[in-house]
Amino acid sequence: MTIIQPNREEKKTSLFALVLAGIAVLSVVWGVFIYNQLVDIRHEVAKKSNNLEKAEVSNAELKNNLYNIIDSQNLESLAEDRFLAFDKNPQYVKSDRDNQLTANN
Repeated sequence: MTIIQPNREEKKTSLFALVLAGIAVLSVVWGVFIYNQLVDIRHEVAKKSNNLEKAEVSNAELKNNLYNIIDSQNLESLAEDRFLAFDKNPQYVKSDRDNQLTANN
């Protein structure tokens, strides 16, 4: 006598199909999450790059201002305005010993 059980094989395939569908859904959700992180990182890099360019421009402007301030012609006019005299042969403080001159000596 033959026993027929027609639904026995379909349960295994439906379970397998359900597991595959679940893995596919989790893969899609995980992919969207990773893509969102990638987009956030790209925006952050673009913002940092923009800030870096602004800092470089600001640094160049500050250097230009500094070089204009310490230009030899500007220093000479500043010295004249403050009644300072240029000394061609300056006399420096010298010590007979090799010790340094400090406030505690």
